Amino acid sequence: MLKQFVLKPSRVFTSMLIIMHLLALVSVWLINGAPGRCLALSLLIGISLLYCLYRYALLRDKSAWLSFSINQKRVLINTRGGDEWVGDIMHRTLVTSHCVVLSVSLDERKFPVSQVIFWDAMPVEAFRQLRVRLKYL
Repeated sequence: MLKQFVLKPSRVFTSMLIIMHLLALVSVWLINGAPGRCLALSLLIGISLLYCLYRYALLRDKSAWLSFSINQKRVLINTRGGDEWVGDIMHRTLVTSHCVVLSVSLDERKFPVSQVIFWDAMPVEAFRQLRVRLKYL
């Protein structure tokens, strides 16, 4: 049975990314390093935060997943750029009560891709169905 799961930006994932980057920023400034190095590392952390928010949390990048369909162990992914990727769900996919890390080995790519999906990125019933479906693969 083919079930389509539609993703939306997750506030929980956005908050977690911001908190993790702020912790990294604070730790850089708490070490006794040269101010120039701390400033350079702070700039890199800021760029990393903007990139992660743009691509993974807010789903604005062309390669961001907008929806995906699961049929047995196969998955069809629709991206913001209009591409459709087909692949197999990997065994390293992680399913918890609050989030899912969906790892997919794509047919046309050498390396696997992963998508972090928190409970607020889709309707409650759809998230429950996704967890149940992935748990018993």
